Amino acid sequence: MLCSIVSSVSAQTLTGVVVDSDDSTLAGIIIQNKTHLQTAMSDANGNYSINAYKGDVVEFTYLGYYPYSVQKLEDGNTSRKVVLNKKAYTLDEVVIGPQYTPYQLDSIERRKTYGGALGRGFASSSVLGSIFSPASALAEQFSKEAKQVKRFQRNFAKWENQKFIDTRYSFEEVSNLTGLTGDTLAAFIAAYPMAPEYARTATDLEVKMWVKYNYREWIKKPIVLPPQQDLPKAIEVADTSKKP
Repeated sequence: MLCSIVSSVSAQTLTGVVVDSDDSTLAGIIIQNKTHLQTAMSDANGNYSINAYKGDVVEFTYLGYYPYSVQKLEDGNTSRKVVLNKKAYTLDEVVIGPQYTPYQLDSIERRKTYGGALGRGFASSSVLGSIFSPASALAEQFSKEAKQVKRFQRNFAKWENQKFIDTRYSFEEVSNLTGLTGDTLAAFIAAYPMAPEYARTATDLEVKMWVKYNYREWIKKPIVLPPQQDLPKAIEVADTSKKP
């Protein structure tokens, strides 16, 4: 009699089929008896079978669908058709743009600030400008304002180059590679300036090799720092012809 009771208890199952809202069968649905922590999966036709007893809670889950839970209310084998509903996803608007570096962000802002002066064109005395308006071309050659704008445009290009070089050839990076600090570090960087073209085309490894090469040259003949007030002049005349 005891064996008969155990057999009867162990035979309790929940069976059925899992479909979506369009009544299409769903395969690979995860079915879990939350009460006894047993798990099963629906077959290719959406059919499922899992051990469950009266009062057990069984949950059905599938990626992209809302989970669904049922409770087995009867003893013995019972059947249940389960309908899973798809989740409705709403994607937020995403603006995809380039990942600018801090230098690029600053450069864009500077060009916005000085856009008027940077965008100003000039008539040339040797091209079409002088043909259509020779007086304007001649006037611009002697205009104080035009000269100032041209000088600003040239200087701005130099500033931009130097700011970019500073991102590749920084005091911190050079100090890490050479061990130099303070005025000695400043004198080394001034004695071995980096060309803008090299800064924009060299890889990180090439920049490090360039610094180490110049540092070996520095060790052979280091620059003796003059008194502080004479430092800018001394740096200006330092030998900068050595290249790796």
